Order: sequence, then C-alpha cells, then structure tokens
Amino acid sequence: MVRSLKKKALIFTSLGHFLNDSFLVTFSILITYYIEMGLPPLFLGSMGAIINIVSGLFSMWVGKEADRIDNHDKLMLVGFLIIALSLFLFSLTFVYKLLWLIAVSSILLGVGLSFYHPLGGSILQFTYGSDSPKALGINGSLGSTGRALFPIVLVFLIEYLGGSTALTIIAVYTLVFSSIIYNGIKPIKAKTYSTTQQKERAVSFSSFYYVLIPLTIIVFIRSMFVMGVQTFVPTYLSELFNSKVIMGAVLTVSYATAIFGQPFFGRITASMGGRRVVFITTIFSTIFYIIFIIARNWIVISAIFAAFSFFAFSNFPVLLGYVSQIVDPDVMARANSLVWGIGNTVGGALGILLGGYVFQAFSLKASMLSFVIIALISSFLLPIIPSKTRKRRARQKP
Repeated sequence: MVRSLKKKALIFTSLGHFLNDSFLVTFSILITYYIEMGLPPLFLGSMGAIINIVSGLFSMWVGKEADRIDNHDKLMLVGFLIIALSLFLFSLTFVYKLLWLIAVSSILLGVGLSFYHPLGGSILQFTYGSDSPKALGINGSLGSTGRALFPIVLVFLIEYLGGSTALTIIAVYTLVFSSIIYNGIKPIKAKTYSTTQQKERAVSFSSFYYVLIPLTIIVFIRSMFVMGVQTFVPTYLSELFNSKVIMGAVLTVSYATAIFGQPFFGRITASMGGRRVVFITTIFSTIFYIIFIIARNWIVISAIFAAFSFFAFSNFPVLLGYVSQIVDPDVMARANSLVWGIGNTVGGALGILLGGYVFQAFSLKASMLSFVIIALISSFLLPIIPSKTRKRRARQKP
C-alpha cells in the first residue's frame, strides 16, 4: 500500500512538473515575436522580471499555506488554472498589441507558476523521506522534458496557426491536463500527511536560517545568471542562426539534457550531499557558458549550450533534495519557498531585468556577456554555505 502510494505521488507530481515547467520558457519564446512587433526590449525584460518576482514572492504564501492547511492538491490546481487564464490573455496580445495586456498576462503567469515547486517538492519530500532526492530527480526530469519540448511545439504552433490560436489551444490543453493531475494527487494527501501532522510541534523556521540564508544568497545570484540566459538565449540564437525554427530545435535538444541530468544529480545528491552538488552544478554551468559565448562554430555552440543546460537546469532535485537533508519536515514547504521561490525565482527576475536593461542600453551581445560576470560571482561565493549542517528532528513527546 505504501509503495503504491509513493508511485502514485511520483507519477502525478511528475506530470504536474511536466506541465508547469513547459511554461517557464513561454515568455522567453514570445519575446522573439514581440521584438518583431517593435516592442521595447527593456519593457519585455521588465515583464520577464515581473513574472519571476511575482512567482517568487507569492510562493512564500503558497509554502506557508501548504504547511498550515495541508491542501496541496487544491493549491496546485489553482496554480494551473491561473496559468491557463494567463495563456488565454497572452493569445489576445497577438490581436491587440497592448502593453497593459502583456503586463496583466505576465503577472498572472507569475502567480500561476508560484504554486507547483513548493507543493510538488514537499509531497515527494514527505512520501519518500531520505530517498526524496532520487524521487525529485525523476520528477525533475519530467519538468525538463516539458521545458525541452515546449519551445519547438510553441514555435511550430505559432508559425502554422498564428500566435492567438496557438496559445488558446495550449490554454485549453492546460485546463484538461491540470484536472487529470488534480484527481491523481487528491487521494494521496490525507494518507500521506496525516501521520506527520497529528500533533503540534514546536519547530522554529528561523532555527534553520544559518544554512538557508547563505544557500538562498548563492541560489539568488546563480539564478540571475541562469534565468537571464534562459530568457534571452532564444533571441540570441534566433539572430545567430537567422531562423526561429533552428532556434527552437537547438533549445529543445539542449534543454533535453536536463531530462537525464535531473535524475543523475538527484542520485548523487542523495549519496554525496546537496552542498557538494551545488558546487559542482554552479561551477560547471559557469565554465560551459563562458565557452558558449566565446564559440563561433554553430556545431560547437549547440553542443556547449547542451552541456551548459545539463548542469544549469538540473537544480530542482539538488536544491530541494538538499533542503530535505537540512530542515525539519514541518517547515519543508516554507524552506522550499525560500530557496526556490526567493532564491531561484526572484533572483532570476533580477537577472532578467538586468539583461533587458543592458540589451536596450547597449546590445544583446553585451547583455549575454553581463551574465558571465554574474556567473563568476556566484561561483566565488560558494564557500559561504556552511560545510556542516544539523537537521533538527521534531519528535517531541506530547
């Protein structure tokens, strides 16, 4: 019974990750079309930043509510419904080229994207316990699959059906798929969490700040680099190859490397510990990005970006697996929200905003080069993460 419950949790949270992470790259793809419409890069960069700022800040509320009311299934469904609404509004921007409509759509997308990661992560952290990094790796590979497939799917749909029709179809698909995920997760909740929340536990979230704050700082700066690259690399490749179809194909192949990277890094996080793997993924993503910027041959560029993606976009099992190793279960969702929501998502927002500003003030190439500096800073600051952590277990007797 327990084994079947674990499998069901893994299957449906993984489907949720597949759906959710498809939309992480939506706006970065749409930017290439909006630029052709004559919209200013700084505005578009600001919208990309707003998506991440809203997502990161709102995720703190999501994590707090999840820890408080244990309603992960309903909260996850709400997030997907908001994403579907945002996609429908984005579809209208191809008919009515209104900046305020893009802004409203972006805010809603940010709110919708704030739900999945703290919720899906904590479900697996609870159900799998010490094996959660491995489960998170498998789960993350489905997220990477969604992120890898979506660029080429979205580009082809827009090219052959038009932006409005394409995004409307995707919005309907999101509604249908999210209802399947909700019904799959719903029966898991009560059985999974009832044994862990039978009594009040005096666990202070602040008692874990000594490791969560340094980790969040590193993740924040690293995400400025990674999310900035993710947002502007479609435009960079589109100009480099002079083809959106080739751009979409390169992104799909490159992002696909994280499909294998996520379970790989999940396993080594379980065996080596999260701190070491944070070091490995940060340093190697920095190295490969520097080579990517320097390279001129299109084959080398494509191969190196794929290697960069393997390390840069496999951080879900690493970060949340590390969190499960260092904090108490009663504050797991809040810890996920701090590291992922504030560190990964809000940090990414600042990187996108910076990239948009440098793009408009100087050039796209200058924007891509600015991310090299940020990547180097994140690598040099890695030692601030404490080398020894103590996971406090709240198992007090009533």
